[in-house]
Amino acid sequence: MLRPATALAAFCLSLLGAAAAIPAEPAPASALHAAIAATAAARAPYAFDLDINSSKINWRTHFDPRATPRLTLIDPALAALGHDERRAFDNASRRMEGLPWCASAEMGHIANVRVLRDDAFSTTYSFQPTRDSIRSEAARPFADHLRGEFTLIKANPDIARIHLYAPAPFSAGLLVNLTRIDIVISCEAAPNARRYASQAITEIAGSALGRAFHERTMQRTHDLAPAP
Repeated sequence: MLRPATALAAFCLSLLGAAAAIPAEPAPASALHAAIAATAAARAPYAFDLDINSSKINWRTHFDPRATPRLTLIDPALAALGHDERRAFDNASRRMEGLPWCASAEMGHIANVRVLRDDAFSTTYSFQPTRDSIRSEAARPFADHLRGEFTLIKANPDIARIHLYAPAPFSAGLLVNLTRIDIVISCEAAPNARRYASQAITEIAGSALGRAFHERTMQRTHDLAPAP
């Protein structure tokens, strides 16, 4: 069984994966559909470095879609990980499917999409995540407790930012209560000019087994290279 601290770190990672794959019910903007179609048409396999840093985890990894295993730990050495941390890395490795595109194909299952802000350059929408819109099985049960926003760039439509949060405290399981979840995903252009989740910052706070916690995790994807 994972210790509470390591389990919470793994839960943060599962939410990050979920946030990167947030989808939407038919949105009121044809530009969103254009962004999804453009990303699908331009999708290409990339190798990249992935850094994950928190108070419990500090990993520098490399993902290569042509390698086996596809995700390797560069620092620290895999043999240096304790049992719980090795288990968390193995879980992250199994979940890693490739570069997380911001205007992904899954952007077709979120609900209640509404315009929040609009200017000459972008439109920001609010939405309600659904269980079907979250890829991570660990995070799906909490979909109803979450809310989200995404910002859509108008020129060459693409998603520039995703924000996922819990507006109120809720129970995440036996003796685990969450008072704060806040995930901000920033998107940058890949070599194919489509945007991917370059950085995700997660803050999660609450109590587990009667002990309070407040964890901040940063996930950064960088140094992309087309896979041969």
